[in-house]
Amino acid sequence: MVRRRTGSLLGAFYVLVGAALLGSALFAPWYDYASYSDQHWGTPGGPHSDAIGPSELYFFLFGLPGGGSVQTTCPSGNISNFCPTSSSYSGAGLNSTGQVAALTFALATAGFAVAAISGVLGVIWRGKARTVSPEMILAVVAVALAIAATAAFAVLLPGAFAHDLSAPQRGYESSGPWSSFYGSATFGIPMSCPALGCSQHTASWGPSVGWSLSVAAIAVLLVGAVMMIRSRHDVVESSPSVAPAGSAHGPNPQKPAR
Repeated sequence: MVRRRTGSLLGAFYVLVGAALLGSALFAPWYDYASYSDQHWGTPGGPHSDAIGPSELYFFLFGLPGGGSVQTTCPSGNISNFCPTSSSYSGAGLNSTGQVAALTFALATAGFAVAAISGVLGVIWRGKARTVSPEMILAVVAVALAIAATAAFAVLLPGAFAHDLSAPQRGYESSGPWSSFYGSATFGIPMSCPALGCSQHTASWGPSVGWSLSVAAIAVLLVGAVMMIRSRHDVVESSPSVAPAGSAHGPNPQKPAR
């Protein structure tokens, strides 16, 4: 009984921790794109460089209906009107990307809610002698929802960027978020003025804190679900069996009348 109650309680604790991680992921950026430009100039006094950047775009799941929000960190020399600090996916023309964010947000929110309910029920009903329990089923469902949210975001996002960003919008960059879920590239851009000038642009993109938290939540939820299942298995093995009639532990058989 002690082993069953301890395993069930630990499983519920892990599920609650996984729910907390998944809930925290909803408020953190799931993706970011960083760029840095280094302009090299040729002058009579010799070459010199002028760095511009870095600038970063953070993609959140929540925001306006039908999409998430984009928060931008701009270089210090940029004019704020040309580099807004926050906008919606749809406002930036990223409609398909916003739909991926909305789908991921719905799955992750559902996973958080189911995991929280499972953990609370696991604490309340710990040690109950049942082979199949609602909290165990809910824990498995929470793991499935968390995996679906994390995998859908990683698989669908590059295609959504490719759909939203046309060739002119991609500019000189031959690769980016539309070509892979994560990566980096460096591009050389010739400049017409001054004659010896050129610019080197470095970009990197990939999952951010929120997506990493969701992966951690999956691992913790999986541990909690397995512990709940094992505690149910202990219930079956530790259940007392009914002794057969006439045995030493069973009722004494009646003596035949003489």
